[in-house]
Amino acid sequence: MTTIIKASEAQDFLALVPHLTGFQPEQSIVLVAFRGNRTCGALRLDLPAADATVAARRRAATTMLGMVCRIPDADALVPVVYTHASFTSRDRMPYRTVIDNVLTRARYSGFLVRDALCVASDAWGSYLDEDCPAQGRPLELIAASPARRTLARTAEPPRLVDVEAESRLPVPDFPTREQTATRYTELDSLRGSAELGPALMFDHSFGGDVVAFADALLVGADESVSPHDAALLGFLVQAPALRDEVLLTWAWGPEFGVSVGEMNARYSAGEDISMVPGAMALGGFGMPRPDPRRLKTAIRVLRYTTPRLPRRAQAPLLTMLAWAHWSLGSGTLASRWVAQARTLDPEHGLARLLDQMLSAGRLPDWAWDVPPDATAGTTIDARG
Repeated sequence: MTTIIKASEAQDFLALVPHLTGFQPEQSIVLVAFRGNRTCGALRLDLPAADATVAARRRAATTMLGMVCRIPDADALVPVVYTHASFTSRDRMPYRTVIDNVLTRARYSGFLVRDALCVASDAWGSYLDEDCPAQGRPLELIAASPARRTLARTAEPPRLVDVEAESRLPVPDFPTREQTATRYTELDSLRGSAELGPALMFDHSFGGDVVAFADALLVGADESVSPHDAALLGFLVQAPALRDEVLLTWAWGPEFGVSVGEMNARYSAGEDISMVPGAMALGGFGMPRPDPRRLKTAIRVLRYTTPRLPRRAQAPLLTMLAWAHWSLGSGTLASRWVAQARTLDPEHGLARLLDQMLSAGRLPDWAWDVPPDATAGTTIDARG
């Protein structure tokens, strides 16, 4: 269901922007894209470094506008800067040179610029408002916006994600952590041993079927993952091929998971699978949007399982968390999990790949598949 809120004043628009991104942006530039009068997407990117060169700022602006160009039928935008800087600490609005570069690229690309706004630590203002006071406008105007109250009265008011909380693992209870870690260590000690197969069969009736095991974890995710299942998940995903089977089963279902296993077998046999449908799914190419409900459930499974495993085993699961958030379009959370994974294992292959893509501002192809009738959630109708 889409909730449409009218925003006739800049402060009303600013009151709603966090609900387009899903969280309160900080030290960011948010590019809000429009299709006609209504929003059709919001992209959050890190602000360029304060000491960035002129050339670097121009490259950043070009990259930003290139991302907006990928949103189908987007024809206008509003850039919004969120910064810890203040109006009173300088003689002009913060990050004006950054916005000037963005506005130049936007107009060159044929976008209508509806406004360009800044929310600083002490005030807010519009870069396009010649009458904006030097000290900015009071932040209280945003907090008191009628649009925010209207949104709060909707049947299902959207909840803003706490980025700090969502990018930290919960603290596990001692009994399940000990049981999971002990079982993982037992499995790990059998790695490469002839005893491993019987050991896995003893715990599960899946007949060695990784896809069936992965899918069953989602079905039972409303309850806590058992220590044996958590240990087995942690053990399996240490192998990149099995990690991919689990992750892509979670994203697109067991049928696709089976095909991933077949592709991995062909690749191991020396075949070129680059042109096989679905071969580039992990890199965000050639697939429809994955099922968000399955991925959100997978995130719960990973958040529960990861802190119960020994630290030496956590990097693959942290990377899987990053990939799941990246697939859902949240580069912000994905980058947090990638950083944690690379702290444990700087050379982890998938973590390194995701880090490179996130640094380049790349999201999966399906992230740009915004339907013509807009998406479920909050949409701003900017009129007046």
